[in-house]
Amino acid sequence: MLLFGPAAMALGKDRATVSTHAATTVAELLRLLGANHAALTPYVALGVGRLAVNHAFASSGQTIGPHDEVALIAMVSGG
Repeated sequence: MLLFGPAAMALGKDRATVSTHAATTVAELLRLLGANHAALTPYVALGVGRLAVNHAFASSGQTIGPHDEVALIAMVSGG
């Protein structure tokens, strides 16, 4: 999974790995991401981050395939 901005800074790298089963939903992947990478918990548990699958924001029930590109987009603010 690709990481950008504050999520990448929190983990100290621009990618995170999570092992899943074949038919994982966005909601399940977010849960696993927080469970496996504590530094990312604020971005997945508090809803300040969203997953993009193949360059488009994904709904929580969307299924992720093994060849999909997944990115955690941490919401940022500023002027």
